[in-house]
Amino acid sequence: MFKLSVSEALISRNKLIYNLAKNDFKKKFKGSYFGIFWAFANPLITILLYWFVFQIGFRSGVTTSGAPFVVWLICGMIPWFFFAEAFANATLSFAEYSFLVKKVVFKISILPIVKIVSSFFIHLFFLLFLFLILIIYGIYPDIYWFQVIYYIVGMVVLLVGASFITSSIVPFFKDMNQIVSIIVQIGFWLTPIVWSLDIAPSKYQFLFKLNPFYYIAEGYRDSFLNEVWFWEKPFETMYFWIVAFAILLIGGLLYKKLKPHFADVL
Repeated sequence: MFKLSVSEALISRNKLIYNLAKNDFKKKFKGSYFGIFWAFANPLITILLYWFVFQIGFRSGVTTSGAPFVVWLICGMIPWFFFAEAFANATLSFAEYSFLVKKVVFKISILPIVKIVSSFFIHLFFLLFLFLILIIYGIYPDIYWFQVIYYIVGMVVLLVGASFITSSIVPFFKDMNQIVSIIVQIGFWLTPIVWSLDIAPSKYQFLFKLNPFYYIAEGYRDSFLNEVWFWEKPFETMYFWIVAFAILLIGGLLYKKLKPHFADVL
């Protein structure tokens, strides 16, 4: 009986997260003429812009992996779009849903997760878009493609931990939202997403690898282009999970400490 009740509780919570995420996704574009179209238009335009600048302008034709530059670029940018949007939105989750935070019976710890799931809907579309581009360029599905699930899980763990830190601080320090925007901008250019790590001096390359998102971006490329399993990079894999779980632990502890005061400042 107890196991059944626990199972039902988990199913109920997952349904609640899904329904809240679906409503949050719809709410973003409510009232605009083109609605949900904007969720996909901005990332697509960004991809086309970087493709034009780097391939047409700088004549970056083929990468060191042998893949066309546009395919290599998309493999790195699609996970970044998800991470950047989910992180920014989850940071404001407690402030945006302040009316739920003030309800004693509501489990507010799901709110950052709701924002992440909401952003994940768009990520699924872009994964399908990526699959189509790969096939157009003659890169067909194989067993390595399934590895992307592993990297999505890793990215979500990193997102949950980071967003619990920032979303817990926002109610007390509103400027955290602006700081996150700056971090996202700097993080984009410090991560080899539109440029290859090979162009950096070898003695400094390890500094860029300290960025945990480097592991994710390269993981997508390893899954779709390089045909490399994550266990073939044991040190990078170990480092990523140590950092991800450390951030998750810090986020959980900070949330637990500050949660009792949310209702007073929101």
